[in-house]
Amino acid sequence: MVRLLLLLLLLIAAPAAAQDRLRIELPEVHPVVGEMIRLTVRGEYTGFVALEEMIFPDSPAYDWMQLLPDDWRQERVNGLPRQVFERQIALIPRRPGNLVIGPVTHHLTKADGATRSVVDVTAPAVSVAVAPYPAPGLPLAARNLKVTDELSDDPARIRDNQTIRRRITITAEDTMAHLLPTRPDLREAWLISFTAPEIRETRLTERGPLAFVQWEWSLRPITGEQGTLPPIRISWFDLAKRELRGAITQPIIFGYGYVGANVGGGARLTGPWLGGAAALAGLAVALAWALRGQGLRAPDWRRWLPNPHAAALRQAAAAGDLLALRHAARAYADHARRAGRPVDPTALERLDRAIFSPEAGGFDTAAFLRQIRKG
Repeated sequence: MVRLLLLLLLLIAAPAAAQDRLRIELPEVHPVVGEMIRLTVRGEYTGFVALEEMIFPDSPAYDWMQLLPDDWRQERVNGLPRQVFERQIALIPRRPGNLVIGPVTHHLTKADGATRSVVDVTAPAVSVAVAPYPAPGLPLAARNLKVTDELSDDPARIRDNQTIRRRITITAEDTMAHLLPTRPDLREAWLISFTAPEIRETRLTERGPLAFVQWEWSLRPITGEQGTLPPIRISWFDLAKRELRGAITQPIIFGYGYVGANVGGGARLTGPWLGGAAALAGLAVALAWALRGQGLRAPDWRRWLPNPHAAALRQAAAAGDLLALRHAARAYADHARRAGRPVDPTALERLDRAIFSPEAGGFDTAAFLRQIRKG
């Protein structure tokens, strides 16, 4: 009787041990919208698989891409030989809520000598809870996001009819290129902008997907007056620190070093006026040297020149962008101090408290502009 029971148990267990299996292995994660999830589709098969086809399902709920070529190998599973299949998938949720992945079916053609048989093996669906992206706007969750802003020449000393190339490159790990920001529009009344074709691609590396985008413009001022391109701000969720971060480019100032171009269509000095201007300039230089010889300090002529960062300061204040306002205010204050004009340090301290202190209330940008200009 005991032998009969053992025989029945072996007969029941044998088909189970010989069964083909396919499953979706999902790591223990708590993703937000836009965060990449690495998952594995693993199959354990008996016999010899001659042909196979598995199509990972598309869905409006996520983006996905295969990270590596399929891995086929021989392993012993529970002491029995198996043909093991693994496919690595990167999946990025598009919306919050319960994300369902699968089911996934693997179509197999097995060969046993001259005999062939077709087998379908299905992995049950799995699910994961996806949290909302922690900020308004388009979600961008990544690691090691980097922004480079390159100029072919110094725009502050641009010459008549000169064109300067500007190139901005963004790279980010563990995301896809189509999730990076769209190209900013560099349009100003004083500027002609020629836009080169965008380069946008997802590159597979040993560390995973790397999103890449590059924008390039040819920029030429047309009015002869000083102008400033405002900073470009990029908001993203840092997957390493699990917090929102921002990347911001510096404002680009055109025409500060080239004073002659800043006349902006005014009459040029010719004839006796040119001679008179030269005489006045010579007199100013002689006076400066005379004062220096008497141990006195000549007045700094930069004191009467306009601050080249004033336009960026006004634009950042009008936009209410405190981070851009901080960059512009620092540049404005540094230039003012070099020119010998005082700057009230408490204005910058109030701005820093408004940005970095969670207890800070609303910030009055108009009052800030009056205070930093007054000095």
